[in-house]
Amino acid sequence: MNFTAIDFETAHAEFPCEIGLTKVENGIITKSQSWLIKPACFPYMNPWNQRVHGISSADVSSASTFEELWGELKLWIENDYLVAHNAAFDMRVLRSVLAYYDLAVPRTEYFCSVSISRKTWKHLPSHSLGVVSQFHNISFNHHRAGDDARACAIIALKAFDSVNALNVRDGLSKLGASLKKL
Repeated sequence: MNFTAIDFETAHAEFPCEIGLTKVENGIITKSQSWLIKPACFPYMNPWNQRVHGISSADVSSASTFEELWGELKLWIENDYLVAHNAAFDMRVLRSVLAYYDLAVPRTEYFCSVSISRKTWKHLPSHSLGVVSQFHNISFNHHRAGDDARACAIIALKAFDSVNALNVRDGLSKLGASLKKL
């Protein structure tokens, strides 16, 4: 069971101001990290986004740009399965920031933890990250990318464990979900 959970917080539209990644190897979380990102729209921060995640222009003023971080981030992402809670959003942000900096799209496939949580815990009133995390007693600082990525990884592991999955492909097959190409 190997994959990487990813989460973005955005400054505006699809300009990331934080990324969180959590690596799962052989079914165990082996590392988790987050990076503040100086967004391409700096110093502008959408006030609504800032209220959600609490990241300000001052917080990212000395941060590296995504382009500067890409060499390190790519090692986490390339040739691995990615999972995100509401993957459509995070993959759109990833594609957009790669296009903005004219960086090659890495070889990867992804799946969505919202989708697999809906198939696994049908009785929940919502499948938001907060609700599913509360159901599993996962404590985290919501809307901070590192914590959100870690919670997403735990949710994916719990969903796969519920069907005795041998690996990501087996788990997705048993849950009736699929991989998508980035």
